[in-house]
Amino acid sequence: MKLKNKTKNKSSHLKKTGMAPGQFLFTGERKVDNTKIQLINYDKENIEEIQFKNIATALKKIEKSEKTSWLNIIGLHDTQVIRSIVEHFNFHNLSGEDILSVGQRTKLDDYDHYIHIVSKMFKEHNKDIEEEQVTIIFTQNVLITFQEKEGDVFNNVRERLKEGKGQIRSRKSDYLAYALLDSIVDHYFLAIEHFGNYIEELEEEVLINPSESLLPTLHEMRREAAYIRRSIFPMRETVNRFEKLEIDYMNIETKIFIRDLYDHTLQVIETVTVFKDAVNGLLDLYMSSVSNRMNNVMKVLTIVSTIFIPLTFIAGIYGMNFTNMHELEYKYGYLITMISMGVLTLLMIIYFKRKKWL
Repeated sequence: MKLKNKTKNKSSHLKKTGMAPGQFLFTGERKVDNTKIQLINYDKENIEEIQFKNIATALKKIEKSEKTSWLNIIGLHDTQVIRSIVEHFNFHNLSGEDILSVGQRTKLDDYDHYIHIVSKMFKEHNKDIEEEQVTIIFTQNVLITFQEKEGDVFNNVRERLKEGKGQIRSRKSDYLAYALLDSIVDHYFLAIEHFGNYIEELEEEVLINPSESLLPTLHEMRREAAYIRRSIFPMRETVNRFEKLEIDYMNIETKIFIRDLYDHTLQVIETVTVFKDAVNGLLDLYMSSVSNRMNNVMKVLTIVSTIFIPLTFIAGIYGMNFTNMHELEYKYGYLITMISMGVLTLLMIIYFKRKKWL
């Protein structure tokens, strides 16, 4: 399992170095050919889903509608589309800058007539986990989401809207914002579940075969665990601020659901922290396993050396070139010496086994 598309904050900030605040500069990479504009208008009785090629047409449609509108923008490279939305809804230029800056920290900004939320979205892709920044801005009847490319974690929300499940069609944009954040947090659970399964696989491998090839993998896992925790941790503050908002278009019943979302967020953070500690534990276990293997090798070499020390001593004595060494002239001298060396070796091996050194 790998975490893909991790945002490079350093390169994002470098692109804006020396520029005045509120500039419309896209700091990411172009990931779609053309910006896609999707609109869902809904109320309790009806729902319509429309694709637009022109942002001006979509904005006119929203302006004429009395329903709740969810405008989804896919692709941030066309800064003119973002500028048109910001100017139409009278958003602050800093909101436009934050939308286009893909290295943002998860946060909630409370402006005069709208709420601006930035979040990290984790989604599964080919057994890996992809990370993407998603921006949610909502006013009384309009919610706008901005994402870099196609594919998100909001399909369950779209299905609930289409099928009219639950309360979502009878609620306004505040509840829709909650539903989107809830879907993001739910997919955090899925992401860390995959991460946890991979940790278990690595743990078995570390115990059975702690090879050198595991060390880079363990270090990468530690970096990814730290990155996931760093990405998810600010969600706690964001959801907490969301629940405490005092705005006219925030339904009191929505706050009850947001409070439950806050509990889920805490649970995710606690789980990620546990996994981060588990990866550190795996690194310690790997180092201990390697050290134990080295100790076993050294023990065997030491025992072999210990066995050969007396044998070398005996061979050294009879290798001296003295004239009067009666054992050298004895008929069975060589045989007795070899038998003695063999018996001595056998006795030492028996002793080592009794001491459980072998």
